[in-house]
Amino acid sequence: MPFKLILGLLLTPFSLLFGCVAAIRRFLYRKGILRSVESPIPAIDIGNLAVGGTGKTPHTQYVIDLLKREFHVAALSRGYGRKSKGYHSVLQTDSQNQNAEMFGDEPFMTHLRHPDIPLAVDGDRAEGVRRLLSENPDTEVVVLDDAYQHLSFRPSFHILLTEYDRPFRPDMPMPAGKLREFPRAARFADVVVVTKVPNNVNTDESVWRHKLRLLPRQQLFFTQFRYEQPVPVTSAAQKINLQSIHDIIVLTGIANPEPFFNHLCREAKFCVSTTTEKLNVVKHYSFQDHHIYTEKEMQSIYDQHFDNIGNQCVLVTTEKDWMRLQSEHIRNIVSLLPVFVIRVEVEFLTDTQKDRFNKILTDHVRGKKKENCANG
Repeated sequence: MPFKLILGLLLTPFSLLFGCVAAIRRFLYRKGILRSVESPIPAIDIGNLAVGGTGKTPHTQYVIDLLKREFHVAALSRGYGRKSKGYHSVLQTDSQNQNAEMFGDEPFMTHLRHPDIPLAVDGDRAEGVRRLLSENPDTEVVVLDDAYQHLSFRPSFHILLTEYDRPFRPDMPMPAGKLREFPRAARFADVVVVTKVPNNVNTDESVWRHKLRLLPRQQLFFTQFRYEQPVPVTSAAQKINLQSIHDIIVLTGIANPEPFFNHLCREAKFCVSTTTEKLNVVKHYSFQDHHIYTEKEMQSIYDQHFDNIGNQCVLVTTEKDWMRLQSEHIRNIVSLLPVFVIRVEVEFLTDTQKDRFNKILTDHVRGKKKENCANG
């Protein structure tokens, strides 16, 4: 019997216990035995059942970009991996201290993408929203990154993400599986989005609705990542002759680096007009999600691959990793590296899906605003 199967069987009782505790907790909140706070304004949660890697941050940024065209938007996140504690907002923090260590890599990346909207981090979502609204009383809708399991606060709308290659069914809770609770918890979502869909695969909606056991009221969508051209972010990278690049070092500290790595191997080019050959990945340094890079690690990468003036190899990383590579303790070493960053955007598989998704969200915010005004 394979080792993974044996290990899975041994861990199953613990997964069932973990899932039962999560289910009981959700039941107690639903029945009002444990107190939860309802959002005073429209609040959109982008969450998941799995542990990391579904693409919450790019989808959060998509929702922010959509809603801020019509409404005053604010954003709140837990700020996973940050060194700070409690509530922090960009409004209260001076520009010199606005970094990944203060806010976490994902919220800080969202802030740099959308510097015009109020953003804050707080593990307590109810308190975070309260303080965010007190600082920004004109806010009409708040977007929450990863609040599906934070039941002490009740958003008005839930978007649940699940990866194409790792859907929440037929998975199970940790430690035997990768879920935070039983798949049945998906029934509380208003919209389900299957993310990171590969090109030219079957996305039959009826098949996926049956597979995920969605309720008739739940809307289903499919998205994929669009990778942009590599952008030089250090002075060393800006001096590189792009036409000479074909050897790259890849550096990732994300939950699932496979789609990013596959893109680099198959499609990425530095100079589209003149370069037709595929990039050659010399080495892939893969770390766990939200990894804090050390001086020793960066010095080792420099010594092994870049301590040679004639070497035209470059280092390619994600936008999320670049947030952490700017930390003060490694900044001097990183500045010597020819670092290129590839940004990720979310795309719906069809314009029809995109238009339907956009309409559902904007109609919800408009409707909740009218309802709140009538009740007020």
